[in-house]
Amino acid sequence: MVSVVMVAYNQEKLIKRAILGVVRQECDFPVELIIADDSSTDGTCDVVEKMSRQYPGIIRLFRNERNLGVQRNYMEAFRHCRGRYMAMCDADDYWCDHSKLARQVGFLEEHPDYAMSFHRVINHYAGTGTKSLSNPRQKTDCTIMDLAQSNFITNCSVVYRRELVDLTRLPEWMTHDCWPDYPLHMLYARYGKIRYFSRPMAVYRRGDTGNWTAVNEYRRQEKALAVRRHLLEEFKENHGVCNLLRYACSQAVIGLLATAPDSKTRSEAMRLAMEEYGYTYPLADCLSASWGARPPLKRRLLKLARQTVSLFIPLPRP
Repeated sequence: MVSVVMVAYNQEKLIKRAILGVVRQECDFPVELIIADDSSTDGTCDVVEKMSRQYPGIIRLFRNERNLGVQRNYMEAFRHCRGRYMAMCDADDYWCDHSKLARQVGFLEEHPDYAMSFHRVINHYAGTGTKSLSNPRQKTDCTIMDLAQSNFITNCSVVYRRELVDLTRLPEWMTHDCWPDYPLHMLYARYGKIRYFSRPMAVYRRGDTGNWTAVNEYRRQEKALAVRRHLLEEFKENHGVCNLLRYACSQAVIGLLATAPDSKTRSEAMRLAMEEYGYTYPLADCLSASWGARPPLKRRLLKLARQTVSLFIPLPRP
């Protein structure tokens, strides 16, 4: 019924926790866990093989002969999916609610007009030990129009109706310009609505070892702009989606201006802002100066208080 995709590279210390979150799911349908190891040089595969013996018939390990990189490793993993639904969980994240799949798949089975579902997660900032909850004020029902404005879906929370998208024929640009999660969300959202569950059912690790959080802020904005440009071409027949994507592109360019590491990259970002997105020099300069501005003192103090309290709240187990 469900294929769970887990990509891994040198996650010997964390992958057992991720596997336990999958194999301990309490559901009345079969689940397969597809682990795509990207030629790890540590004991990641040894851990997986040991877990396979403990939980026979669930785990399928595929080892790349050479390192493919995160994007191509995802594509390789997708090829092996056989389930009606597909879920995601990277090796450094984990599911903490044993009813996760039963809830999400049960909803999708009863509501064929929904293409996917996702849920709130616990953000764990590994460097500091602090925690937070994702998706404040999130709508219960969303569409591709909401998603075109920003990516609010955490990878380890999503369940797709797999058959809606041919995972063996994904756009080639997904293998080199971006992490594949946001494009994949958009491709699926093309075919139906999105349901949000406010129950926190996974822990998303954010820290120096994460795929997305390891890059600096300028690179984040660069990747955000690149993927949205590709999506503009992918959805060129949908004018409403394209208008929202163009606005998101313009915001990413302001982010480039604000985080440019040197004068050369800032000049290039300013050229983009003026020539391609219609900003005047004074407006672009003003917006970039206020980008990421510090919030009011009261809000900063509240955030600090929450972070301090979160240090004393233990993470749930898988």
